[in-house]
Amino acid sequence: MDPTQGISDLETWRLALSVGLLMISAFCAHLLLLPGPFRRTRLPLGLFFLSNVFRLLALPAEHLLPGDGISVLEIALELIEVPMSMVQPFLLWLYVRRLTFDPTVVKVPLRLRWHLLPVVFACAVYLFVLAQQIALGHPVLGARAQSLQGAAVACLWAATILFYALLPAYAGLTLRRLLIYRTRLKDLYASTLGRELRWIWCLTGAVTLFWTFNLLGILAEAIGGWTWFVASEGSFYVSAFAQIALLWAIAIWGTRQQPGIRSPARAAETRTTPQAEFRKYGKSGLDPRTLARIAARIETAMTRDQLYQNPDLSLWDLADKVGAKRHYVSQALNEELGRSFFDYVNKHRVEAAKAQLRSTDDSILAITYDVGFNSRSVFYRAFRDEVDMTPSQYRKSGPGEKQQQPQ
Repeated sequence: MDPTQGISDLETWRLALSVGLLMISAFCAHLLLLPGPFRRTRLPLGLFFLSNVFRLLALPAEHLLPGDGISVLEIALELIEVPMSMVQPFLLWLYVRRLTFDPTVVKVPLRLRWHLLPVVFACAVYLFVLAQQIALGHPVLGARAQSLQGAAVACLWAATILFYALLPAYAGLTLRRLLIYRTRLKDLYASTLGRELRWIWCLTGAVTLFWTFNLLGILAEAIGGWTWFVASEGSFYVSAFAQIALLWAIAIWGTRQQPGIRSPARAAETRTTPQAEFRKYGKSGLDPRTLARIAARIETAMTRDQLYQNPDLSLWDLADKVGAKRHYVSQALNEELGRSFFDYVNKHRVEAAKAQLRSTDDSILAITYDVGFNSRSVFYRAFRDEVDMTPSQYRKSGPGEKQQQPQ
């Protein structure tokens, strides 16, 4: 017998969507939970996809399980969406937290109990409502279960409200984490290309829009208005497309993303607390003369040795070159030279590019890579920040005209 016989076209599409998303989730969960060099980093994302598998089982089970009545298993699978959905924002945030982890600083302990409280509440709601639904069919407990129907509905609404409150909260925590991470990248690397996790920025924005769309649907259903918004096929197709796009983006980028900050083994002895890393270096023990000597060695490494030409230059490379600890070099850059590592290296790259633009006929793209940039767009942005004009405008302005010098 055809399992889809007797169901509407829209219901068939719902079933196809559930099965498709379930298969993608199962495959990604298997891939992410396999042993590998970044298994610990990817573990939360693997659990996210695994929770999505359980969340999507209800509809396929409804059409594939034998029997005409609703079984206990079907009820359990229908309600399991409550705890599985509740844990997903936390798992995505935890994945971003591990992806942006900085091994050069002491790890801040995770206050896990606060993050798990909503999940514990959702599990309690799941068990209570499941027991109440099972008891409805019992000859003795049925009356008592019927009296708890209102409490069960109230619990489900409370869990729904909590879930929709958690989504923007975790979106805010994710954006905050990404901002700190972006700043940290510029302290450690001369090029942040491929490390900035732009896809997570876009994903957070897309999840926010999807949250808004679903929230409007729930409010419309609650107040009994906007029936066209709640029940129309158009709203289903929009929601289906959004679910597929979001899950596909997480699958494509998440399964291949690597941590952005990976320090050499030698950096382990120079770990500091986050507060000590970003504060003023007044208690570092380095006197101004020592800082000045380190700053002079940094200048020599850039001007004489042209260290900036290395597109993958890191703070550890510069520290090795000048013979000083990484955090002392960072202190010298910030206090003596007044720039972050990223801005300081790009300043020298722009100065070298200016000289080549005036003295050669090389293409701008060739000059971009010659001076150490690994992206044309990054070069244009850095050049404009330093010179207040594009490379083409600078070349056309001629050697006789006065140029704005970087501060």
